[in-house]
Amino acid sequence: MKQTKTIWSSIGLLTGVVIAILALVRGTWQLPLLIGTFALWGLWLLWTQVLPFRRTLQAQRRQEQAERFDRSLAQLLLRHVNYRVSDCLKAVYPDARWEWMMRDPALFVAQGGTGRIRVFGIKDYEYADVTVDQSGKLSCSLVKMVSVQETKEPAAPNQEKPEHEAWYEAQGRDALGKLVADLDSRGHNALTVQEDGSICICPKADGKEVKQGVLSGLPAKALWPELVKLLEQDGLAAAVQNDCIAVTW
Repeated sequence: MKQTKTIWSSIGLLTGVVIAILALVRGTWQLPLLIGTFALWGLWLLWTQVLPFRRTLQAQRRQEQAERFDRSLAQLLLRHVNYRVSDCLKAVYPDARWEWMMRDPALFVAQGGTGRIRVFGIKDYEYADVTVDQSGKLSCSLVKMVSVQETKEPAAPNQEKPEHEAWYEAQGRDALGKLVADLDSRGHNALTVQEDGSICICPKADGKEVKQGVLSGLPAKALWPELVKLLEQDGLAAAVQNDCIAVTW
C-alpha cells in the first residue's frame, strides 16, 4: 500500500514537471529536457522500487528453501528416532506397534524432552513416554492408565526448598548436564567441581587439571553431601574429596 502511494506521488510530480517544461520551454531544449525528465524518473523508479522488490523476493525464496531444508532434516531425524523407539519396544515386546500422540513429533525430536506415544500389542499398557535428552540418549517408559477415586487430603503447608536443592534445580542440573553430555561425546568420564565453582578435567596422566567452566552460586561446602545425593539421583556417581566434588559417569 505504501509502495503504491509512493509511485502515484512520483507520477504526480512527473506530470507537474512535464507540464512546466511544456509551458515554459520552447525550441530545441524542450525535447531533451522531456527525455531527461523521463529518464531520471525511470532510474528513480528502478532504484527505489523495482530493485528492492526483487531483493525482497530473492530473500523470501532463500528463506523458503532454508525452511524446506530444515523440515527435511527434521523428518530424517524423526525417522531415525522412530526406528530407535521401535527397537526399544520390540526388544521386549516383539509384536509392539505404536504412534505419536503429539501434533508435530519432528519438532519434539529436534528440541528434545519427553513425549507420549500410543502403543499396541503390549498387554496391560496403552501408552509410553519417550525421552530424548541433550546428550542424544533415548529412553522409553511404559505408562499404565488407572482410574483413581478423588480423596480429600489436607493441603500440605508451603515449604521452601533447601538452598542446595533450589540451586541445583535452578542452574546446577542444566549446566552440569550440558557439560557432561559434551565431555562424554569426547571420551571423558570424570570431572571435579572446586570450592569456587570451577569445573575441571584431567585429560593427561600428569594430574594437571584443565578448567572447563564455572558454576556460579555453588552451595557452601557443608551442603556438598546433600548435593552429591542429588547428582546420584540423576545417574551420576559423585563423592566429596578434600576440597572438591568428584563426578564420574
